[in-house]
Amino acid sequence: MAWSLLIRNGSLIDGSGAPARAADVAVEGDRIVAVGPKLAGQSTRVIDAAGQVVTPGFIDMHSHSDLFYFGCPSAESKVRQGVTTEVVGMCSFSQAPMRAEQREIVRGWAGGIGASLDLKSESFAQYLDALRAVRPSVNVAHFVGHGALRIAAMGFEARPAGADDLKGMQRLLGEAMDAGAFGFSTGLVYAPSAYSDTAELIALAKAMAPRGGFYFSHIRGESSMLLDSINEAIRIGEEAGVSVQVSHVKASGRENWPKIDAALRLFEDARARGVDVLGDVYPYNAGSTKLDNMMPAWAHDGGTAKLIERLGDRAMRRRIVEECLIDGERWGTVSQGGIGFDQVFIATCRRRELEGLNLAQIARQSGMAPAETLMNLLLEEKCTIGMVSFSQSIENVAKVLAHPLMMIGSDSIPLYEGDGDRPGKPHPRTYGTFPRVLGEYAREQRLFSLESAVHKMTGMPAARLRLRDRGLVREGYAADLAIFDPRAVKDEATFADPHRYPSGIPYVVVNGSVVVDGGRMQPLGTGRVLTP
Repeated sequence: MAWSLLIRNGSLIDGSGAPARAADVAVEGDRIVAVGPKLAGQSTRVIDAAGQVVTPGFIDMHSHSDLFYFGCPSAESKVRQGVTTEVVGMCSFSQAPMRAEQREIVRGWAGGIGASLDLKSESFAQYLDALRAVRPSVNVAHFVGHGALRIAAMGFEARPAGADDLKGMQRLLGEAMDAGAFGFSTGLVYAPSAYSDTAELIALAKAMAPRGGFYFSHIRGESSMLLDSINEAIRIGEEAGVSVQVSHVKASGRENWPKIDAALRLFEDARARGVDVLGDVYPYNAGSTKLDNMMPAWAHDGGTAKLIERLGDRAMRRRIVEECLIDGERWGTVSQGGIGFDQVFIATCRRRELEGLNLAQIARQSGMAPAETLMNLLLEEKCTIGMVSFSQSIENVAKVLAHPLMMIGSDSIPLYEGDGDRPGKPHPRTYGTFPRVLGEYAREQRLFSLESAVHKMTGMPAARLRLRDRGLVREGYAADLAIFDPRAVKDEATFADPHRYPSGIPYVVVNGSVVVDGGRMQPLGTGRVLTP
Protein backbone atom coordinates (compact mmCIF):
# COMPACT_ATOMS: atom_id res chain seq x y z
CA MET A 1 0.00 0.00 0.00
CA ALA A 2 1.09 3.57 -0.68
CA TRP A 3 -0.37 6.50 1.22
CA SER A 4 0.12 10.25 1.27
CA LEU A 5 0.06 10.38 5.09
CA LEU A 6 0.40 7.81 7.84
CA ILE A 7 -0.19 8.68 11.50
CA ARG A 8 1.43 5.99 13.63
CA ASN A 9 1.51 4.91 17.28
CA GLY A 10 -1.29 7.21 18.46
CA SER A 11 -4.19 6.57 20.79
CA LEU A 12 -7.29 6.86 18.62
CA ILE A 13 -10.47 8.49 19.95
CA ASP A 14 -12.67 8.09 16.90
CA GLY A 15 -15.40 10.62 17.76
CA SER A 16 -18.19 8.10 18.36
CA GLY A 17 -17.83 8.16 22.14
CA ALA A 18 -16.19 4.71 22.11
CA PRO A 19 -13.13 4.13 24.32
CA ALA A 20 -9.69 5.11 23.07
CA ARG A 21 -7.72 2.37 21.32
CA ALA A 22 -4.29 1.96 19.78
CA ALA A 23 -4.57 2.46 16.02
CA ASP A 24 -2.74 3.92 13.06
CA VAL A 25 -4.54 6.11 10.51
CA ALA A 26 -3.65 6.13 6.81
CA VAL A 27 -4.66 8.95 4.48
CA GLU A 28 -4.63 9.07 0.70
CA GLY A 29 -5.51 12.40 -0.86
CA ASP A 30 -8.37 13.88 1.15
CA ARG A 31 -9.72 10.59 2.55
CA ILE A 32 -9.00 8.22 5.40
CA VAL A 33 -8.26 4.91 3.70
CA ALA A 34 -7.22 2.63 6.56
CA VAL A 35 -7.58 2.53 10.36
CA GLY A 36 -6.03 -0.23 12.41
CA PRO A 37 -3.15 -1.41 14.56
CA LYS A 38 0.34 -1.34 13.06
CA LEU A 39 -0.56 -0.51 9.48
CA ALA A 40 2.15 -1.63 7.07
CA GLY A 41 2.78 0.28 3.87
CA GLN A 42 4.69 3.06 2.16
CA SER A 43 3.78 6.65 2.93
CA THR A 44 4.96 9.99 1.58
CA ARG A 45 4.68 11.50 5.09
CA VAL A 46 4.72 9.78 8.48
CA ILE A 47 3.71 11.47 11.74
CA ASP A 48 4.74 9.61 14.89
CA ALA A 49 1.90 10.23 17.36
CA ALA A 50 3.37 8.22 20.25
CA GLY A 51 1.97 9.61 23.52
CA GLN A 52 -0.60 11.64 21.57
CA VAL A 53 -4.33 11.29 20.95
CA VAL A 54 -5.63 11.21 17.37
CA THR A 55 -9.20 12.43 16.87
CA PRO A 56 -11.46 13.78 14.16
CA GLY A 57 -11.00 17.49 13.55
CA PHE A 58 -13.24 19.52 15.82
CA ILE A 59 -16.49 21.01 14.55
CA ASP A 60 -17.30 24.45 15.94
CA MET A 61 -21.08 24.32 16.13
CA HIS A 62 -21.56 28.07 16.45
CA SER A 63 -19.14 30.67 15.10
CA HIS A 64 -19.13 34.16 13.58
CA SER A 65 -15.94 33.64 11.56
CA ASP A 66 -17.86 34.34 8.34
CA LEU A 67 -17.58 38.03 9.21
CA PHE A 68 -13.77 37.67 9.00
CA TYR A 69 -12.86 35.02 6.39
CA PHE A 70 -12.35 37.62 3.67
CA GLY A 71 -9.65 39.33 5.73
CA CYS A 72 -8.22 36.26 7.47
CA PRO A 73 -8.83 33.13 5.37
CA SER A 74 -6.11 31.23 7.24
CA ALA A 75 -8.44 31.25 10.30
CA GLU A 76 -5.30 30.52 12.33
CA SER A 77 -6.77 31.39 15.73
CA LYS A 78 -9.42 28.72 15.09
CA VAL A 79 -7.43 26.03 13.24
CA ARG A 80 -4.74 25.89 15.90
CA GLN A 81 -7.42 24.80 18.37
CA GLY A 82 -7.91 21.63 16.29
CA VAL A 83 -10.99 22.99 14.52
CA THR A 84 -11.43 21.81 10.93
CA THR A 85 -15.09 22.76 10.34
CA GLU A 86 -17.08 25.83 11.41
CA VAL A 87 -20.83 26.39 11.44
CA VAL A 88 -21.42 30.05 10.53
CA GLY A 89 -24.17 32.47 9.51
CA MET A 90 -25.32 32.46 13.11
CA CYS A 91 -27.54 34.73 15.25
CA SER A 92 -29.42 36.09 12.20
CA PHE A 93 -26.25 37.52 10.59
CA SER A 94 -25.06 36.65 7.09
CA GLN A 95 -23.56 38.77 4.31
CA ALA A 96 -26.15 37.61 1.78
CA PRO A 97 -28.74 37.83 0.40
CA MET A 98 -28.44 41.60 0.03
CA ARG A 99 -29.87 44.19 -2.33
CA ALA A 100 -27.16 46.42 -3.79
CA GLU A 101 -28.75 49.61 -2.48
CA GLN A 102 -28.67 48.20 1.07
CA ARG A 103 -24.91 47.75 1.19
CA GLU A 104 -24.30 50.48 3.80
CA ILE A 105 -27.19 49.31 5.99
CA VAL A 106 -25.75 45.78 5.97
CA ARG A 107 -22.23 47.10 6.59
CA GLY A 108 -23.40 48.92 9.72
CA TRP A 109 -25.46 45.95 10.87
CA ALA A 110 -22.97 43.11 10.36
CA GLY A 111 -19.68 45.02 10.47
CA GLY A 112 -18.31 47.64 12.80
CA ILE A 113 -16.06 45.43 14.95
CA GLY A 114 -13.20 45.00 12.53
CA ALA A 115 -15.19 42.67 10.30
CA SER A 116 -13.86 42.06 6.79
CA LEU A 117 -17.06 41.94 4.78
CA ASP A 118 -17.27 41.16 1.06
CA LEU A 119 -20.66 42.82 0.31
CA LYS A 120 -20.26 42.43 -3.44
CA SER A 121 -22.65 39.50 -3.67
CA GLU A 122 -26.40 39.97 -3.83
CA SER A 123 -27.47 36.32 -3.93
CA PHE A 124 -26.40 33.68 -1.42
CA ALA A 125 -25.01 31.59 -4.29
CA GLN A 126 -22.75 34.46 -5.42
CA TYR A 127 -21.61 34.96 -1.84
CA LEU A 128 -20.67 31.29 -1.38
CA ASP A 129 -18.71 31.43 -4.64
CA ALA A 130 -16.83 34.47 -3.31
CA LEU A 131 -16.13 32.58 -0.09
CA ARG A 132 -14.80 29.57 -2.02
CA ALA A 133 -12.50 31.91 -3.94
CA VAL A 134 -10.74 33.17 -0.77
CA ARG A 135 -10.01 29.52 0.18
CA PRO A 136 -10.40 29.41 3.97
CA SER A 137 -8.26 26.90 5.85
CA VAL A 138 -11.38 25.41 7.49
CA ASN A 139 -14.48 23.74 6.11
CA VAL A 140 -17.55 25.93 6.33
CA ALA A 141 -21.17 24.88 6.95
CA HIS A 142 -23.13 28.06 6.25
CA PHE A 143 -26.58 29.16 7.40
CA VAL A 144 -28.45 32.14 6.04
CA GLY A 145 -29.29 34.80 8.61
CA HIS A 146 -32.90 35.69 9.31
CA GLY A 147 -31.80 39.32 9.67
CA ALA A 148 -30.33 39.24 6.17
CA LEU A 149 -33.54 37.73 4.77
CA ARG A 150 -35.60 40.40 6.51
CA ILE A 151 -33.45 43.34 5.39
CA ALA A 152 -33.42 42.11 1.78
CA ALA A 153 -37.18 41.52 1.74
CA MET A 154 -38.52 44.45 3.77
CA GLY A 155 -35.71 46.73 4.93
CA PHE A 156 -34.57 47.44 8.48
CA GLU A 157 -38.01 48.19 9.86
CA ALA A 158 -39.49 47.58 13.33
CA ARG A 159 -42.74 46.03 12.21
CA PRO A 160 -44.31 42.63 11.65
CA ALA A 161 -43.84 41.03 8.26
CA GLY A 162 -46.79 41.34 5.90
CA ALA A 163 -47.90 38.60 3.50
CA ASP A 164 -45.74 39.92 0.65
CA ASP A 165 -42.75 40.38 2.99
CA LEU A 166 -43.09 36.79 4.10
CA LYS A 167 -43.28 35.51 0.52
CA GLY A 168 -40.15 37.47 -0.28
CA MET A 169 -38.27 35.97 2.68
CA GLN A 170 -39.44 32.45 1.81
CA ARG A 171 -38.23 32.89 -1.77
CA LEU A 172 -34.82 34.16 -0.59
CA LEU A 173 -34.56 31.32 1.93
CA GLY A 174 -35.31 28.79 -0.81
CA GLU A 175 -32.63 30.33 -3.04
CA ALA A 176 -30.11 30.22 -0.19
CA MET A 177 -30.86 26.56 0.44
CA ASP A 178 -30.53 25.80 -3.28
CA ALA A 179 -27.07 27.39 -3.06
CA GLY A 180 -26.01 25.32 -0.05
CA ALA A 181 -27.37 26.87 3.15
CA PHE A 182 -28.09 24.36 5.90
CA GLY A 183 -31.08 26.35 7.16
CA PHE A 184 -31.65 29.74 8.74
CA SER A 185 -30.59 31.28 12.03
CA THR A 186 -32.26 33.86 14.22
CA GLY A 187 -30.82 36.37 16.64
CA LEU A 188 -34.01 37.39 18.40
CA VAL A 189 -32.29 39.93 20.64
CA TYR A 190 -30.78 41.69 17.62
CA ALA A 191 -32.59 44.04 15.28
CA PRO A 192 -34.10 43.40 12.78
CA SER A 193 -34.56 39.72 13.71
CA ALA A 194 -35.98 40.95 17.03
CA TYR A 195 -38.89 42.59 15.20
CA SER A 196 -40.32 39.24 14.07
CA ASP A 197 -43.14 37.38 15.77
CA THR A 198 -43.36 33.63 16.28
CA ALA A 199 -45.79 33.17 13.39
CA GLU A 200 -43.25 34.64 10.95
CA LEU A 201 -40.57 32.23 12.12
CA ILE A 202 -42.90 29.22 11.93
CA ALA A 203 -43.88 30.18 8.39
CA LEU A 204 -40.22 30.42 7.33
CA ALA A 205 -39.37 27.13 9.04
CA LYS A 206 -42.32 25.37 7.39
CA ALA A 207 -41.11 26.61 4.00
CA MET A 208 -37.76 24.84 4.43
CA ALA A 209 -39.06 21.74 6.23
CA PRO A 210 -39.45 19.61 3.06
CA ARG A 211 -35.76 20.23 2.32
CA GLY A 212 -34.55 19.22 5.80
CA GLY A 213 -33.45 22.71 6.81
CA PHE A 214 -32.38 23.44 10.38
CA TYR A 215 -33.61 26.23 12.64
CA PHE A 216 -30.71 27.60 14.74
CA SER A 217 -31.67 30.26 17.26
CA HIS A 218 -30.13 32.82 19.53
CA ILE A 219 -33.38 32.88 21.45
CA ARG A 220 -35.47 35.93 22.30
CA GLY A 221 -34.10 36.31 25.82
CA GLU A 222 -31.43 34.54 27.88
CA SER A 223 -32.23 36.32 31.16
CA SER A 224 -35.70 36.84 32.65
CA MET A 225 -37.36 35.47 29.48
CA LEU A 226 -35.17 32.36 29.30
CA LEU A 227 -37.80 29.64 29.74
CA ASP A 228 -40.41 31.27 27.51
CA SER A 229 -37.74 31.85 24.88
CA ILE A 230 -36.60 28.21 24.83
CA ASN A 231 -40.25 27.19 24.62
CA GLU A 232 -40.70 29.49 21.62
CA ALA A 233 -37.78 27.82 19.81
CA ILE A 234 -39.22 24.38 20.61
CA ARG A 235 -42.67 25.47 19.40
CA ILE A 236 -41.22 26.64 16.08
CA GLY A 237 -39.57 23.26 15.56
CA GLU A 238 -42.63 21.33 16.67
CA GLU A 239 -45.16 23.21 14.53
CA ALA A 240 -42.93 23.45 11.47
CA GLY A 241 -41.48 19.94 11.70
CA VAL A 242 -37.83 21.03 11.65
CA SER A 243 -34.79 20.32 13.81
CA VAL A 244 -33.96 23.05 16.34
CA GLN A 245 -30.62 24.09 17.77
CA VAL A 246 -30.65 26.51 20.71
CA SER A 247 -27.44 28.50 20.51
CA HIS A 248 -25.04 29.13 23.42
CA VAL A 249 -27.36 27.86 26.15
CA LYS A 250 -27.04 29.99 29.29
CA ALA A 251 -28.88 31.89 32.02
CA SER A 252 -27.74 35.52 32.08
CA GLY A 253 -28.00 37.81 35.08
CA ARG A 254 -27.43 36.61 38.64
CA GLU A 255 -31.15 36.70 39.39
CA ASN A 256 -31.74 34.19 36.57
CA TRP A 257 -28.98 31.68 37.34
CA PRO A 258 -31.35 29.33 39.24
CA LYS A 259 -33.39 28.85 36.03
CA ILE A 260 -30.78 26.71 34.31
CA ASP A 261 -32.11 23.36 35.62
CA ALA A 262 -35.62 24.14 34.38
CA ALA A 263 -34.14 25.27 31.07
CA LEU A 264 -32.34 21.95 30.57
CA ARG A 265 -35.52 20.05 31.48
CA LEU A 266 -37.31 21.83 28.64
CA PHE A 267 -34.88 20.16 26.19
CA GLU A 268 -35.40 16.76 27.80
CA ASP A 269 -39.20 17.03 27.85
CA ALA A 270 -39.38 18.24 24.24
CA ARG A 271 -37.19 15.40 23.02
CA ALA A 272 -39.29 12.91 25.01
CA ARG A 273 -42.32 13.95 22.94
CA GLY A 274 -40.41 13.76 19.67
CA VAL A 275 -39.11 17.28 19.04
CA ASP A 276 -35.58 17.24 17.63
CA VAL A 277 -34.04 19.96 19.80
CA LEU A 278 -30.41 20.17 20.94
CA GLY A 279 -28.10 22.94 22.09
CA ASP A 280 -24.52 24.16 22.16
CA VAL A 281 -22.43 25.92 24.78
CA TYR A 282 -19.05 27.64 25.17
CA PRO A 283 -16.84 26.91 28.23
CA TYR A 284 -16.71 30.43 29.73
CA ASN A 285 -18.91 32.52 32.02
CA ALA A 286 -18.62 35.63 29.83
CA GLY A 287 -20.14 36.40 26.45
CA SER A 288 -19.18 38.82 23.70
CA THR A 289 -21.08 40.89 21.17
CA LYS A 290 -21.26 44.44 19.81
CA LEU A 291 -21.59 47.14 22.45
CA ASP A 292 -24.53 48.67 20.59
CA ASN A 293 -26.55 45.59 21.53
CA MET A 294 -26.77 47.18 24.98
CA MET A 295 -29.34 49.48 23.39
CA PRO A 296 -33.03 48.42 23.29
CA ALA A 297 -34.36 46.90 20.06
CA TRP A 298 -36.57 49.90 19.19
CA ALA A 299 -33.52 52.17 19.11
CA HIS A 300 -32.12 50.15 16.17
CA ASP A 301 -35.19 50.70 13.96
CA GLY A 302 -33.90 51.70 10.52
CA GLY A 303 -30.33 50.47 11.06
CA THR A 304 -27.10 51.75 12.58
CA ALA A 305 -27.32 55.24 11.08
CA LYS A 306 -30.71 55.74 12.74
CA LEU A 307 -29.37 54.39 16.04
CA ILE A 308 -26.53 56.93 15.93
CA GLU A 309 -29.07 59.71 15.29
CA ARG A 310 -31.05 58.64 18.36
CA LEU A 311 -27.90 58.53 20.48
CA GLY A 312 -27.38 62.17 19.60
CA ASP A 313 -30.90 63.15 20.68
CA ARG A 314 -31.34 64.11 24.36
CA ALA A 315 -34.96 62.99 24.58
CA MET A 316 -34.11 59.59 23.07
CA ARG A 317 -31.19 59.16 25.46
CA ARG A 318 -33.48 59.89 28.41
CA ARG A 319 -35.92 57.27 27.15
CA ILE A 320 -33.13 54.69 26.79
CA VAL A 321 -31.86 55.39 30.33
CA GLU A 322 -35.35 55.23 31.81
CA GLU A 323 -35.90 51.87 30.15
CA CYS A 324 -32.52 50.23 30.83
CA LEU A 325 -30.94 51.72 33.98
CA ILE A 326 -31.63 49.64 37.12
CA ASP A 327 -31.21 51.30 40.54
CA GLY A 328 -28.73 53.73 39.00
CA GLU A 329 -26.08 50.98 39.06
CA ARG A 330 -26.86 48.26 36.52
CA TRP A 331 -27.99 48.09 32.90
CA GLY A 332 -30.81 45.79 31.89
CA THR A 333 -31.24 44.05 28.51
CA VAL A 334 -33.18 40.97 27.44
CA SER A 335 -29.88 39.33 26.52
CA GLN A 336 -27.66 40.15 29.51
CA GLY A 337 -30.20 40.56 32.30
CA GLY A 338 -29.23 43.19 34.86
CA ILE A 339 -25.48 43.65 34.52
CA GLY A 340 -23.08 45.94 36.36
CA PHE A 341 -21.06 48.48 34.40
CA ASP A 342 -17.95 46.92 35.93
CA GLN A 343 -18.86 43.63 34.22
CA VAL A 344 -18.86 45.06 30.69
CA PHE A 345 -15.37 45.31 29.12
CA ILE A 346 -14.30 46.91 25.84
CA ALA A 347 -12.97 44.18 23.55
CA THR A 348 -12.34 46.03 20.29
CA CYS A 349 -12.38 49.77 19.65
CA ARG A 350 -10.58 52.24 17.40
CA ARG A 351 -9.40 53.94 20.62
CA ARG A 352 -7.10 51.12 21.64
CA GLU A 353 -6.36 52.69 25.04
CA LEU A 354 -9.90 51.71 26.06
CA GLU A 355 -9.52 48.03 25.19
CA GLY A 356 -9.56 45.86 28.29
CA LEU A 357 -11.21 48.55 30.46
CA ASN A 358 -14.74 48.20 31.81
CA LEU A 359 -17.46 50.83 31.51
CA ALA A 360 -17.20 51.78 35.19
CA GLN A 361 -13.47 52.50 34.80
CA ILE A 362 -14.04 54.54 31.64
CA ALA A 363 -16.82 56.47 33.39
CA ARG A 364 -14.50 57.35 36.28
CA GLN A 365 -11.89 58.58 33.81
CA SER A 366 -14.45 60.73 31.98
CA GLY A 367 -16.15 62.00 35.14
CA MET A 368 -19.55 61.12 33.70
CA ALA A 369 -22.25 58.64 34.73
CA PRO A 370 -21.69 55.14 33.33
CA ALA A 371 -24.93 55.24 31.31
CA GLU A 372 -23.88 58.50 29.65
CA THR A 373 -20.39 57.09 29.09
CA LEU A 374 -21.89 54.05 27.35
CA MET A 375 -23.98 56.14 24.97
CA ASN A 376 -21.20 58.69 24.37
CA LEU A 377 -18.82 55.89 23.39
CA LEU A 378 -21.30 54.44 20.93
CA LEU A 379 -21.94 57.85 19.44
CA GLU A 380 -18.27 58.85 19.18
CA GLU A 381 -17.19 55.52 17.71
CA LYS A 382 -20.26 55.17 15.47
CA CYS A 383 -21.23 51.87 17.09
CA THR A 384 -18.00 50.10 16.07
CA ILE A 385 -17.16 48.67 19.49
CA GLY A 386 -17.02 45.04 20.61
CA MET A 387 -17.58 44.06 24.24
CA VAL A 388 -17.06 41.17 26.67
CA SER A 389 -19.62 40.84 29.46
CA PHE A 390 -19.65 38.64 32.56
CA SER A 391 -23.27 37.70 33.15
CA GLN A 392 -23.16 33.95 33.80
CA SER A 393 -22.47 31.52 36.63
CA ILE A 394 -19.34 29.39 36.22
CA GLU A 395 -21.18 26.52 37.97
CA ASN A 396 -23.94 26.72 35.37
CA VAL A 397 -21.36 26.62 32.58
CA ALA A 398 -20.12 23.24 33.83
CA LYS A 399 -23.69 21.96 34.25
CA VAL A 400 -24.61 22.83 30.67
CA LEU A 401 -21.31 21.52 29.27
CA ALA A 402 -21.87 18.15 30.95
CA HIS A 403 -25.45 17.76 29.73
CA PRO A 404 -25.78 14.97 27.14
CA LEU A 405 -27.89 17.12 24.79
CA MET A 406 -25.22 19.84 24.50
CA MET A 407 -22.32 20.08 22.06
CA ILE A 408 -19.57 22.71 21.79
CA GLY A 409 -19.76 26.00 19.92
CA SER A 410 -17.28 28.80 20.51
CA ASP A 411 -19.57 31.72 19.56
CA SER A 412 -16.27 33.45 18.72
CA ILE A 413 -16.34 36.55 16.56
CA PRO A 414 -12.96 37.67 15.13
CA LEU A 415 -10.19 35.65 13.50
CA TYR A 416 -6.48 36.38 13.90
CA GLU A 417 -3.27 35.09 12.38
CA GLY A 418 0.47 35.38 12.93
CA ASP A 419 2.32 36.47 16.05
CA GLY A 420 3.24 39.79 17.59
CA ASP A 421 0.90 42.69 18.26
CA ARG A 422 -2.71 41.97 17.35
CA PRO A 423 -5.45 44.50 18.02
CA GLY A 424 -8.09 44.28 20.70
CA LYS A 425 -8.85 42.31 23.83
CA PRO A 426 -11.17 39.73 22.28
CA HIS A 427 -12.92 37.07 24.29
CA PRO A 428 -10.35 34.27 24.91
CA ARG A 429 -12.75 31.77 23.32
CA THR A 430 -11.38 33.15 20.04
CA TYR A 431 -8.20 31.17 20.73
CA GLY A 432 -9.07 28.70 23.48
CA THR A 433 -12.55 27.13 23.37
CA PHE A 434 -11.72 23.58 22.29
CA PRO A 435 -8.46 23.07 24.22
CA ARG A 436 -10.28 24.49 27.27
CA VAL A 437 -12.89 21.73 27.04
CA LEU A 438 -10.14 19.11 26.74
CA GLY A 439 -7.75 20.50 29.36
CA GLU A 440 -9.79 22.32 31.98
CA TYR A 441 -13.05 20.39 31.89
CA ALA A 442 -12.06 16.85 30.82
CA ARG A 443 -8.57 16.51 32.31
CA GLU A 444 -8.53 18.88 35.31
CA GLN A 445 -12.15 18.93 36.48
CA ARG A 446 -13.02 15.44 35.14
CA LEU A 447 -16.44 16.75 34.22
CA PHE A 448 -16.59 14.07 31.53
CA SER A 449 -14.23 11.58 29.90
CA LEU A 450 -11.90 12.61 27.09
CA GLU A 451 -13.96 10.38 24.80
CA SER A 452 -17.16 12.27 25.73
CA ALA A 453 -15.45 15.63 25.27
CA VAL A 454 -14.25 14.63 21.79
CA HIS A 455 -17.70 13.25 20.89
CA LYS A 456 -19.32 16.60 21.80
CA MET A 457 -16.87 18.30 19.42
CA THR A 458 -16.87 15.81 16.51
CA GLY A 459 -19.30 12.92 16.07
CA MET A 460 -22.22 14.63 17.79
CA PRO A 461 -22.21 17.87 15.74
CA ALA A 462 -21.51 15.94 12.53
CA ALA A 463 -24.53 13.71 13.16
CA ARG A 464 -26.57 16.79 14.02
CA LEU A 465 -25.77 18.42 10.68
CA ARG A 466 -26.11 15.10 8.83
CA LEU A 467 -22.51 15.33 7.60
CA ARG A 468 -22.20 11.77 6.39
CA ASP A 469 -18.43 11.69 5.94
CA ARG A 470 -17.06 13.87 8.76
CA GLY A 471 -16.86 13.80 12.54
CA LEU A 472 -15.50 10.26 12.85
CA VAL A 473 -12.17 8.55 12.10
CA ARG A 474 -13.41 5.86 9.73
CA GLU A 475 -12.34 4.48 6.38
CA GLY A 476 -13.87 6.52 3.57
CA TYR A 477 -14.38 9.60 5.73
CA ALA A 478 -12.80 12.98 5.03
CA ALA A 479 -9.29 13.26 6.47
CA ASP A 480 -10.04 16.01 9.01
CA LEU A 481 -7.89 15.17 12.02
CA ALA A 482 -6.46 16.66 15.21
CA ILE A 483 -3.48 15.31 17.14
CA PHE A 484 -2.94 16.50 20.72
CA ASP A 485 -1.12 15.63 23.92
CA PRO A 486 -3.81 14.72 26.49
CA ARG A 487 -1.48 15.65 29.38
CA ALA A 488 -0.50 19.06 27.98
CA VAL A 489 -3.37 20.35 25.85
CA LYS A 490 -4.35 23.70 27.33
CA ASP A 491 -5.97 27.01 26.46
CA GLU A 492 -3.39 29.75 27.04
CA ALA A 493 -5.64 32.72 26.20
CA THR A 494 -7.00 34.73 29.14
CA PHE A 495 -9.32 37.73 29.36
CA ALA A 496 -6.33 39.93 30.25
CA ASP A 497 -4.02 38.39 27.63
CA PRO A 498 -6.23 36.83 24.94
CA HIS A 499 -3.90 36.70 21.92
CA ARG A 500 -2.26 33.39 22.81
CA TYR A 501 -2.49 30.18 20.82
CA PRO A 502 -3.15 26.98 22.78
CA SER A 503 -0.47 24.48 23.70
CA GLY A 504 -0.40 20.74 23.17
CA ILE A 505 -1.98 20.55 19.68
CA PRO A 506 0.99 19.98 17.32
CA TYR A 507 -0.89 18.72 14.24
CA VAL A 508 -4.16 19.53 12.50
CA VAL A 509 -5.13 17.97 9.17
CA VAL A 510 -7.83 19.46 6.91
CA ASN A 511 -8.99 17.36 3.95
CA GLY A 512 -5.75 15.40 4.01
CA SER A 513 -3.36 18.37 4.19
CA VAL A 514 -1.30 19.09 7.31
CA VAL A 515 -2.32 22.66 8.11
CA VAL A 516 -0.77 22.83 11.60
CA ASP A 517 2.55 21.04 11.33
CA GLY A 518 4.64 20.61 14.45
CA GLY A 519 2.87 23.59 15.98
CA ARG A 520 3.44 25.84 12.95
CA MET A 521 0.61 27.13 10.79
CA GLN A 522 0.67 26.25 7.08
CA PRO A 523 -2.25 28.14 5.47
CA LEU A 524 -2.88 25.88 2.48
CA GLY A 525 -6.44 26.94 1.64
CA THR A 526 -7.68 23.35 1.90
CA GLY A 527 -11.05 24.02 3.53
CA ARG A 528 -14.30 23.58 1.61
CA VAL A 529 -17.75 25.11 1.63
CA LEU A 530 -19.85 22.13 2.70
CA THR A 531 -23.40 21.58 1.49
CA PRO A 532 -26.21 19.56 3.08
